[in-house]
Amino acid sequence: MCTVLLGGALGACGSSGNPSTFDAGTAGGDATADDGGSDATATCPSGQASCNGACVDLSSDPKNCGTCGTWCGAGICCQGTCVDQTSSCAFAVLGATPLQGNVNGGDWIKLEGNGFGPGLQVLLGDGHAPAMALDAHTAIVQTPPAPAGQYDVTVVQATQKAVLPGAFRYVTGSEMLPWLEKPMMEVRGEDPGLAVLQDGRVLIVGGTTVPDHPEDALTSAEIFTRATETVAPAANAMSTQRWHSSAITLLDGRVLVVGAAPEGSPATLSPAADLFDPTTNQFKPTSHALNTPRGYTRSVLMTDGRVLISSASQQTAEIYDPATDAFTQIPQLAIHTFGFMVRLRDGRVLLGGGDGGQTACEIYDPATGKFATAAPLNQGRSMLTAHTLPDGRVMVIGGASLSAGGVHAPLDTMELYDPKADKWTVAPYKLSTGRCWHASALVHDGTILVMGGYNVDQTCTPTNTVDQVDPVAGTVKSFGTLPHANTEWTAVTMLDGSVLGVGGGACGTSTALPDLDFLPGAGGAQ
Repeated sequence: MCTVLLGGALGACGSSGNPSTFDAGTAGGDATADDGGSDATATCPSGQASCNGACVDLSSDPKNCGTCGTWCGAGICCQGTCVDQTSSCAFAVLGATPLQGNVNGGDWIKLEGNGFGPGLQVLLGDGHAPAMALDAHTAIVQTPPAPAGQYDVTVVQATQKAVLPGAFRYVTGSEMLPWLEKPMMEVRGEDPGLAVLQDGRVLIVGGTTVPDHPEDALTSAEIFTRATETVAPAANAMSTQRWHSSAITLLDGRVLVVGAAPEGSPATLSPAADLFDPTTNQFKPTSHALNTPRGYTRSVLMTDGRVLISSASQQTAEIYDPATDAFTQIPQLAIHTFGFMVRLRDGRVLLGGGDGGQTACEIYDPATGKFATAAPLNQGRSMLTAHTLPDGRVMVIGGASLSAGGVHAPLDTMELYDPKADKWTVAPYKLSTGRCWHASALVHDGTILVMGGYNVDQTCTPTNTVDQVDPVAGTVKSFGTLPHANTEWTAVTMLDGSVLGVGGGACGTSTALPDLDFLPGAGGAQ
């Protein structure tokens, strides 16, 4: 790591990746470095600068890197930037754009450097990030959640490693009440798929016009634009009807959509999958279908850019590889109907819970390509929500203790998973009411907004209440009320910190809700 000697004391590198200038007298008296000034009277060859009377190359001199007197310590100087733990500038990370993101993660940044290629891995601090080399000098990265603060950017490729010290900062933001209602073009009940696009828009796919009627599920999609707070239709339809589907934004900007409503008679699930291209707003079927038709899907983008998919009633998962546009089926250890799935900060994926009081959990490790047993939940839960927190723990929220389909005993409890200890702990605080088939979103201040859901045992009674859960402070408080009581729906945090909830409509009713529930965001990284 590069260091700075300030008045004889050890200082830290600057946030740009370059350290501050240092005092040559306290750093061993190096004659080529001074207090940061340059000698304007010296004449140097083209491409060099005068530092303390000596001509140096600011793009490569480790004691005058970028500016006179900027010392790279044990690192090297690459194109005027101090880089640690790399053997040469042929493989280096030189900058990040933007330089900051939000503690809840999900932001898109680009890295600049040299030598990027297939198999590139990126860490922000110790958080493993989904990343892909776009070319030898640019990589796209989706940020994992992390506590507020300054972090090193580490790039690893095969046996090579480069570190840009203190180059990325996580910041916090907030949300602004009240909740607002925004119109949609079509009614989209029953957990339509949502994906935040790299340009900040939100893709909303499928859903059904009549609750509990998959035959009324939609093939259409619409796109919400924050700047205008309006929706517009996708340019074409998906390849099949979809409800309770999942939509995941890939590293190349496209969106993978899987999970389908029953079709035909007798009802059967479709294995069709679609890719949405945000540059044309069009859907195109994947070259290969899923190996198994799937409904009630959960999907997670893994750090290598592939997508892990799990679904109801199946003891198998599938992995989608964008490079081959194909799916590979792998065995799970258990069935997790209406369960949860999240990516951990170390890059593994935690899967667990499920209908009928399922407590089993398992972890998929991309390094081994297999699932392994994880500690079980303390309470069986189905149709819960879950989030990986900035501090690396996982929080699971509410759910039904027995059957989500029958709304049995909505739970007001939450559990926290420590992946380092492989242990679940019941949180000592509770929701204001039991909730299942609810929506939740990890937002820019690191808290979780838990919205709506069923809260009465064996009754199709939705609530319009919202809880704000603070896992760090250990508190739960009310955070306004929704425009309508809502359940069986989905929510996302947009890039600007706003929250968008879509879907809903209680079981036993004739129509789903035709609106978007919207909460404006404020502050944070934009």
